[in-house]
Amino acid sequence: MNPKKVLLYIGLILLFLGLAFCGLLYYTLRTKVNDITDQKPFTSFVNEKMVLGNDAILVNNYEHFVHEEPLYLDAVGSQLFEGTSIAHQLTKGDTVIIHSVKDFTNGVSGTTSTVLFGNVTTGNPPAKIPFEYTWEAQQIEKNTDGVFVFSFELAEWEKE
Repeated sequence: MNPKKVLLYIGLILLFLGLAFCGLLYYTLRTKVNDITDQKPFTSFVNEKMVLGNDAILVNNYEHFVHEEPLYLDAVGSQLFEGTSIAHQLTKGDTVIIHSVKDFTNGVSGTTSTVLFGNVTTGNPPAKIPFEYTWEAQQIEKNTDGVFVFSFELAEWEKE
């Protein structure tokens, strides 16, 4: 074998290893999305009509925090991030329907955020507005049978 062919083979092997490394790096560090709509406790309220227990706001979310919908549901009086603004005022009694729930796992830190996606119907004439909401107060415990049970606190806009 002549030296040119050896160098060519070594170069092709190095190119393949470099591409494989980049692919593995991407696969490891990408954000992983898991649809958990059909899991408990979400099955008890997904696609069910709910009524807001308090006034709330829809915020034009900061683009780096948006998962799928640009509007974020939040409580009135919440601290807004710089660069965000209130898009809509919602009143107590407006209807909310959650249509899907997803877990987003950050590839770098490994933290998981549970995000609810839905629509709120508000105004006169009624308008259906899509939103997302990060459900942060999630607790996982084992019950007496050794089964893991998820529990969530009420969101600020749900409390009366």
